[in-house]
Amino acid sequence: MIRCDAAARRARTLFGEKGGAGGSVAVEALQLAPMASRLRHLAAHLSSGSAAPAAAAGGGDAAIAVVGAGWWATGWHLPQLSRHPEAHIAAIVEMDESLRTELGELYGCPTFATLAELVASGEQLDGVLISTPHRTHFELGMEAIDAGLNVLIEKPMTTTGEDAQALVDAAKAGGKIFMVNTTANWREQTQRAVDVVASGTIGEVQHVQLHMGAPLMMLFDDASRTTWTAPVGVAGLNGFAWGGH
Repeated sequence: MIRCDAAARRARTLFGEKGGAGGSVAVEALQLAPMASRLRHLAAHLSSGSAAPAAAAGGGDAAIAVVGAGWWATGWHLPQLSRHPEAHIAAIVEMDESLRTELGELYGCPTFATLAELVASGEQLDGVLISTPHRTHFELGMEAIDAGLNVLIEKPMTTTGEDAQALVDAAKAGGKIFMVNTTANWREQTQRAVDVVASGTIGEVQHVQLHMGAPLMMLFDDASRTTWTAPVGVAGLNGFAWGGH
């Protein structure tokens, strides 16, 4: 990650977590449902809430494209961006034609099959959020940076250290914001933990153990999901599904 206060503030403006507890409940339900029913659930959730999708309303000042619209993007990134008061969904890139069409109608934005098509369209963007399978992150990240776009990319950042460094170097050379999506850093409990440690009230920290659980066995233990579980880069065994992620 390129660390600088201005970049961090800008990234929080573009990609900050919004939506409250109601959004979190909806996301948890959506993650466990098939894609079609998840989209129906999402459409109902958005239409019943007080805030309409920003893209449909034409609101927001940061134009963000979401590249990759799988279960994580449809259950988290797109709903959160649609509710952000200072951003709107400017475009969605998704290979699946039927899903692409449905999401375009739901969020009222143009859709594209590839990032190259989006860039060639001349759509005005402030940044892209890349949420495709990890083995595609390097290529898409470089493509976005070469197009002059700020980038937020899902973890794991890349499948090799060399690729990760190349992305950082390219972003620095182009003067672009480049961040990896570790949004837990911005949560209230994380900030409180930082404050407690910094205050010295618990003494000198000798060891920290963290645990986050999520119902992802259907993703990490399914051999047919090769974009996650096949060996790639420096990740052997079942790819980046476990330790690397």
